[in-house]
Amino acid sequence: MAITNPQAVVFCNEKVRPTADKYMQLYWLAKFFTQEWAATGMAALIPNTADIVVDGSETDGRTPITGQMVNGLKNNLDLLITDLEANSKAKLNGLSQIAVNENP
Repeated sequence: MAITNPQAVVFCNEKVRPTADKYMQLYWLAKFFTQEWAATGMAALIPNTADIVVDGSETDGRTPITGQMVNGLKNNLDLLITDLEANSKAKLNGLSQIAVNENP
């Protein structure tokens, strides 16, 4: 039986598909990030330490970041990728079926 309730249809068009788009965009961003991290040797350049990255934040008002923070982000992206690609990419394929604009 088809779902034709107007409220459900609007929710799917305005919430479900855009959320799947953003989730897939995050997946692809994570893939690109981790590939660049590996290709450029960032693990050696940004050690997992409390040392602050001197990126101009001290003069422009952004919160300073540390090597631990950067490595933490990288680890979280790895977890996202691993989760979505587990079990023959079942979750990734399910999201991709819903998403319309999945490229970042």
